[in-house]
Amino acid sequence: MTLRFLVIFTACILSGLSGTPTFGGSEAVPLFVNSVPSGHFAGVSAPMPSLAEARRGAFDDVVRQVLGAIGVQYNHHYVDMVSGSVHGRGLKREVNDRLSSVAHGVVLGVEQNIVKSSWCRGASNKWIYFVLVRYPDQLIAEMRRLSKGAKIVASVISDNGCSVRLKVTEVNHVSVVLSSAVVSIKRRNRFAKAISFFVWKVPSGSTHNVSIAFDPVRVSGCSREVLLAFDGCDKEFDDYLLGVKFERVAVIKGHDELGKAVNVRIPF
Repeated sequence: MTLRFLVIFTACILSGLSGTPTFGGSEAVPLFVNSVPSGHFAGVSAPMPSLAEARRGAFDDVVRQVLGAIGVQYNHHYVDMVSGSVHGRGLKREVNDRLSSVAHGVVLGVEQNIVKSSWCRGASNKWIYFVLVRYPDQLIAEMRRLSKGAKIVASVISDNGCSVRLKVTEVNHVSVVLSSAVVSIKRRNRFAKAISFFVWKVPSGSTHNVSIAFDPVRVSGCSREVLLAFDGCDKEFDDYLLGVKFERVAVIKGHDELGKAVNVRIPF
């Protein structure tokens, strides 16, 4: 039993000594909190002025526990300093020992998996809420998968100037649907400086974007091919005189199974 739970439980018991608390269940501290079943998490709120706030606090407690099960990064900082005179007089020792943790990830379905709930109100007229949520290992593994997020890797299979065939691969087994792209075409006139000095002034280059929509492609732990066709890369006679060179970048756009935007940039 953690210290936080012990403090909350003691508050409920003491409130029962000073007055009769109002219970939402049959007892102040439910049995499911003292003995949490396997594959479940028990959430306990801090004393709150309203029942709604206490309920939210109990759910937040469950979310924190699930995040801890998904993965927590711990940081430990230890500093031991001794100060005083060289003769040993007035020695002073200071120890700074800190342990902090950071947890982040995706947690879904907490309220949908409520098994039991209970609440009490003590003499301070503040509410404490208890909730039992079923969250088995399979669901934790699913949240761990989603928390990694989608990762798309793309490569060029063929380049025909005004069309390019790409191979896109998703490596984290998070489903992604790709449906559009923006191709940025940069035209660089390599001989512009010389021509501008001896003949007439010409620009050093220009850039324009082409938006492309294609049939949606779904990838999840696999590879698919995407064909992008666009205009603006055909060279004319003047282009050869100017020494035109095209630099192109495609940004493929889509969304993952959580609705989060996914973009992948491919220069070619």
